[in-house]
Amino acid sequence: MYRWLTIFTLFLFSLKAIYAQEDAIGGVLEKLGKYAENYPQERVYLHLDKPYYTVGDDIWFKGYVTIGAYNFLSGLSKILYVDLISPDEKMVQSIRIPLISGVTMGDFQLADSLGEGNYRIRAYTNWMRNFDNEGFFDRVLPIGNARTDSIVTHSSFSYENSPVHTVTAEIAFTDPMGGPMADMNVNYEVILEERNIGRGREKTDEQGRIAFNFVNKQPFNLKTGKIELTLSRSQNQTVKKIIPLKTTSHTPSIQFFPESGHLVAGNLAKVAFKALQPEGLGIGAVGYLEDENGVRIAEFETAHAGMGNFSFIPQAGSTYTAKVTFADGSETEQQLSPVQASGYALAVNNELEKQIFIQAFASDNLVKGQQLTLLLQQNGAVFYASKGKLTKNELVFSVPREYLPAGVVQLTLLAPEMKPLAQRAIFNMDEASILPLSVTTDQKVYGSRQKVAVHITAGHEADSSRVAVLSAAVVDLAKVPMDSTTREGNIYASLLLSSDVRGYIETPEYYFQGADITKGPDVTKRRLLDNVMLTQGWSRINWENLTAGKNPVITYQPEQDLRISGVVTKRNGKTPVPNATVTVLSTNNVGAIVDTVTDEQGRFAFDRLLFFDDTKFVVQARDEQGRKNVDIHLDESPRQQVTRNPNTPDATVDVNQSIGAYLKNTQEQFQEMERYGLKEKSILLEEVKVTREAEKNKVKHSSNLNGPGNADQVLTADELTMGCSSLDICLQGRLVGVIFRNRIPYSTRSPDQPMQIVVDGMYLEGDALATINPMDVETIEVLRGIGNTAVYGMRGGGGVIIITTKRGDGGGYNRDLYTPGIVTYSPQGYYEVREFYIPDYSAPADSLAGMRDLRTTIHWAPNVIADESGQTSFEFYTADSPGTYRIVVEGLDTKGRLGHSVHYITIE
Repeated sequence: MYRWLTIFTLFLFSLKAIYAQEDAIGGVLEKLGKYAENYPQERVYLHLDKPYYTVGDDIWFKGYVTIGAYNFLSGLSKILYVDLISPDEKMVQSIRIPLISGVTMGDFQLADSLGEGNYRIRAYTNWMRNFDNEGFFDRVLPIGNARTDSIVTHSSFSYENSPVHTVTAEIAFTDPMGGPMADMNVNYEVILEERNIGRGREKTDEQGRIAFNFVNKQPFNLKTGKIELTLSRSQNQTVKKIIPLKTTSHTPSIQFFPESGHLVAGNLAKVAFKALQPEGLGIGAVGYLEDENGVRIAEFETAHAGMGNFSFIPQAGSTYTAKVTFADGSETEQQLSPVQASGYALAVNNELEKQIFIQAFASDNLVKGQQLTLLLQQNGAVFYASKGKLTKNELVFSVPREYLPAGVVQLTLLAPEMKPLAQRAIFNMDEASILPLSVTTDQKVYGSRQKVAVHITAGHEADSSRVAVLSAAVVDLAKVPMDSTTREGNIYASLLLSSDVRGYIETPEYYFQGADITKGPDVTKRRLLDNVMLTQGWSRINWENLTAGKNPVITYQPEQDLRISGVVTKRNGKTPVPNATVTVLSTNNVGAIVDTVTDEQGRFAFDRLLFFDDTKFVVQARDEQGRKNVDIHLDESPRQQVTRNPNTPDATVDVNQSIGAYLKNTQEQFQEMERYGLKEKSILLEEVKVTREAEKNKVKHSSNLNGPGNADQVLTADELTMGCSSLDICLQGRLVGVIFRNRIPYSTRSPDQPMQIVVDGMYLEGDALATINPMDVETIEVLRGIGNTAVYGMRGGGGVIIITTKRGDGGGYNRDLYTPGIVTYSPQGYYEVREFYIPDYSAPADSLAGMRDLRTTIHWAPNVIADESGQTSFEFYTADSPGTYRIVVEGLDTKGRLGHSVHYITIE
C-alpha cells in the first residue's frame, strides 16, 4: 500500500511540475506578446539620389518608415526627423517632415559655406528615441568642396606603438590639377576624443608637403579623432579642413565567438572570428588552433570582411590557443575562452531552403528528462515555440522557414523555469520576403536630350495585390563614378540587417548583391551572413528584466501631428489652474488665433496644427476670472543630441581627392548655370567693420526686425530716470510722439491703437510696461514711422516699442518678472519640401536653349506608385554628355516585401 501511495504521490508531483511548466511558458509568451505590442520597433530607410555630393548640390531623399517584424509601413509615427551632421559632429541642419502612411520625401541644400569632409545623414522618429539610437538610420556622406576650396589633400600616416602610440602624419597639398601648393602656411591641431593632444604650424615645401609627429599617451582611452587644418594662402584667404584620424595604432586584432556564447566540453562547437584593422575594417587572416600540448586542432581562414569560422570538439580541462597571421604579415596568438565542463549549447544549420535545423546540446550530467523550450522571436514577437524532453544530450528542432519574418531572428533555449540557457541570432530571408521589381526602358541606347520611358513591374502575377510605393534615381556614371569602395547602401541592408545588428557592419549591401536576390541570398552569402550573426548578433530582449516585469522607460511618445501643449499653474509653479483660457497667436499670421480651456489638471493642447520652420507663437493664459497672474509651462522635448558616429570606418580620409572626377563635373555644371543666372555663388566675405551712427552703437542685443538701432528714437539705461517703480512711469514724457493713457502707450500717429510692446523678442500687451523693472532694461527703441513699422505688418500699425534687457542675449533673465501669463514659443515646424527640376526638351526652345545640360543626377522620382496590377512608369530626358545611366528603383509593397532593382542604359 505504501508503495502505491508513493507512486501516486510522485505522479501528483509530476502533474504539478507539468502544469507549472505550462504556466511558465504561457507567462513568458504573454510577456513577450505584451512587449511586442507595447514597444513595437520602427525602422527607417532613406533612399538617396547619389552616394556622395559637393557643396552647391542638393541631397534628395525618400523616407520609408516600417514597423514590426514584417516591415509594414508604419502608421504609429506621423513625423520623421532628418539631420545633416558636420564632420566635427555639429548639427548643420535638422528638418521635420510629415509621414503619410509611413512614407515621406525631402531634401537638403548644401550651402557653399560648408567645408569638405565626411558628413552624416541621420533619420529617426520621436518614438525611436526611447530605444537604442543604433536603430536610427545613420550613414556617412562624403561632401566635397571645389567652389570655395580649391585645395586637395593627400594624407598618409605611419605608426610606432611602443610604449606609447607615436604617429607621423604626412600631408601633400595640390590644386585640382595636381600641381603642388608650395609655401603655404598650415596650422594643425590633433584632437582625440575631444581632447587636444598636439598642435603646430608648418609651411609646405616645393612639393606642397608637410610632415609632423604627435604622441597618443593614452591609447586605451583615446582611440579616434581628427586633425583640424587651417590653410593660409594669403592674408585674405584661409581654408579649414578636417582629416579623420581613425586610429593611432598599426596592430590588427582578432576576436573569437563560440556559437552560443561559450565552449562546452564534448560538444562539436562552431567558433566564429573577426579580424580587424585598427580603424575598424576587416583584414584577411589565416591561422590554426592548438591545445596546451601544442597539438594542432583546427585551421581557419577569413572568408569576407575579416570574418570566418571553424569547428572543433573542446575537451574538459584543455586550453586552446589560436595562432594567427594577418594579411599585413603581422602575427599574434590568443587564447580562447575557458571550456565549461558542464553546460548547454546551440548549433544551427541555416543553409537549407525550406527548413532550419537547430540542435540543442547538454552535458551528460544535465540530462534529466527535463523539458526544454526553444523560442524564435524578433523584438518580442514570437514566431516559433517548441518544447522537447531532454532524454539524451542532443535535442533537434526542425523549424519551417515560412513561419519566420525576413531579417534577424533570435533563438533562445529556455530551462523549465524559463531561464535562458543558450542564445544566438540567425538571418532569415527567402523568396517570400522579396518584392520582385522589373525595370525596363523603351530602348537600350539613346541620344542627347532624348526622352526615356521607364516601365516598372512589381510583384508576381499570382499576388492578390501588387500595390507598391517606390522611388527612383537616375545618375550619369561618367559624372558620378562608382566602384567596389563606394558605399551606397540599399533597402535590404538597412531594414533587414543594419537596424537589428549592434555595431558597425562593413559593406552590409554586399550580402544582397549578385545572383538573383528575388530568391534570397545564395548559400555563400547565407554563410557569410551567419558569420555576421555569430560575431555581432544581439537581442533587444533583456530576459532578466522581462521575467521581472521591468519594462523600458518611455520618454518620447509617437507623434501624430504638430502640437502645442502644456500646463497653466499659479505663480508658485505647482498649483494647476483649471478652466483657464489659453490663446495661441502666430506672429507670422496675426489672423491665426486659436484658443482653448484647461482641464482639471490645468493642462491644455492645440493639436493638428500646420506650420513651417521659423514660425513663432505667442501663448497667453488667463484664469477663470480673466486675471493674467499665472504661469505657462510648455511641453518641450529636447532635440536629439549628436552622438558618436557609428560608422567611423566608412569615413573617407581625403574627400576632395576621392571624388575628384565628380567635383570637376559639378564645377562645370555650376559655372554653366551661373552663366545663365540659374545659380548664385555664395561668397564668404572677410569681416567688414562699418562705422555707424552713435545711436546704433548703443544697441547690441536688440530683436528689432529692422536691425539693432534702426528706430525713430533710442534710449539707453543711462538715459532713464531711475527711482521709478515701473518702466511706464520712467518713460512718460521721455518718448517723442508717445502718450500714455491708463499706463498704456499710444503713438500720436495712431492714437486709437495701443503700441506693440516687444521684450527680448516676446510680443506683449501694452500694459506690460507696468510690470517691468527699469533696472533690468538695457535699451529702448521706439518705432513710429512707416519705414520702421512696416516690417511688423498689422502688429506695427500703432507703433512698436522694443525693449532689450541687460541680459537680453539669453543670459538667464527671469522673464516671469514682467511677462505673467504670456510666453513666446518657436517650435520646429515642417520643412517645405522642394520639387526636383525636370527639363522638358519637347517644349519650344527658349533663352536657355543654348545652355549645356551637365546634370549629374539625371532624374529623381520620389513618388512612384505601382497600381493593383503592379504597373507604373515615369519619363525623363537625357542630358548632353555621352555615358551610362544607372537607374535604381527601391521600395516596398503593402505586404512589407522589400524591392531593389538596377537598370542601365547607354547615351551616345
